[in-house]
Amino acid sequence: MESLHQKDHQTILTRFSKYSEEIPDDLITEILLRLPSRSIARFRCVRKLWDSTISRQDFTKSFLARSSSRPQILFACGKNNLKLFLSSSPQPHQNTDENSSSIAANYHMSFPCGRFYTLGHIGCLVYVREGMSLWKICNPSTGQCFTLPEVKIYSWIRTFFGYDPIEKQVKVLTITGEHGEDNHHVLTLETDKMSWRTIEYDTPHSPISAGVCISGVLYYRAYEHSFPDPCMMIVCFDVRSEKYSFIRVRESSLGAMEPETTTLINYNGQLASLEMQRSFSEASTSFDLWVPQDSGKEEWSKHTYKFPMLRNEAIHDTLYFIVGTNEIVLIPRKVSDPFYVFYYNLERKTSRSVEIRGMKEVKGKKVFAYLDHIEDLKLM
Repeated sequence: MESLHQKDHQTILTRFSKYSEEIPDDLITEILLRLPSRSIARFRCVRKLWDSTISRQDFTKSFLARSSSRPQILFACGKNNLKLFLSSSPQPHQNTDENSSSIAANYHMSFPCGRFYTLGHIGCLVYVREGMSLWKICNPSTGQCFTLPEVKIYSWIRTFFGYDPIEKQVKVLTITGEHGEDNHHVLTLETDKMSWRTIEYDTPHSPISAGVCISGVLYYRAYEHSFPDPCMMIVCFDVRSEKYSFIRVRESSLGAMEPETTTLINYNGQLASLEMQRSFSEASTSFDLWVPQDSGKEEWSKHTYKFPMLRNEAIHDTLYFIVGTNEIVLIPRKVSDPFYVFYYNLERKTSRSVEIRGMKEVKGKKVFAYLDHIEDLKLM
């Protein structure tokens, strides 16, 4: 049975098709630019002219620019370890005095997925790792999915995704190693024929953390292959030039480097480290934010915050990550009904909760959430 929402979309589609011949092309383009990506996907199938318009490079660039100005939260939910359900909702505006609000999640798509070991997000793409080195890439806006070519595995393998904002390219960095020797490979997603290429490096190292990409630089923690005592450092990989540099944190700031309790994050466009601890007795979550004090990022300072819980549901285990504009966001590990996310503003030191509607289909399932998701209609 069609929902009322689906019938409304069909009515609009029919009327638009009937009268579009009387509408100037530039006005049709403007109308299409204002539609959500899932509606535009339907319009591709209605008329060849519309499909041609939507496929034009200037149209996809304009749509991407508009989407970038209103980023969304992307939710990915595994269901029976077979599929991922991708939904996105508008990112709530942080300059509000409301303690609670409600927004709707828009269902995008699902695609076959076996047992996955890694799930991540960059820009408009979701990436999934099945097995040791089988990576699937998906664009929820277009429904396009593809598999990366596999790379030869040695004793270990680590893979990172980075974005070059100048060339507007997503690149994949894979490092494999055996007996103290590394092999570094890069693949560019936007090329017609995707293939791995070997890159040179000066400092052998073994990655020990996930990465975060900030303004075209990919950061991750690693052990330098120095004997007899391996040295922990932060690796900086320039996505555009594909060159490495390194940050060696001073002993007084090693708390920011603890691999078991801290996570490298994007804090207001700068590299930072987040350490979270839970205090059930005080019904609050405390966390430490480490930020670099010098341009070389060798000296870091610690700032402690307390996030007062707004609802009893928040006492359960949560995920945490950072919004680039002064907010910490906490997400329950499983979808509940109702389903809430929690925000803490670092400048105001205020908390608020946001109900996410439209997630009942995946109630009880594990949820992954990603900030600053943008919609891109460019086919790869």
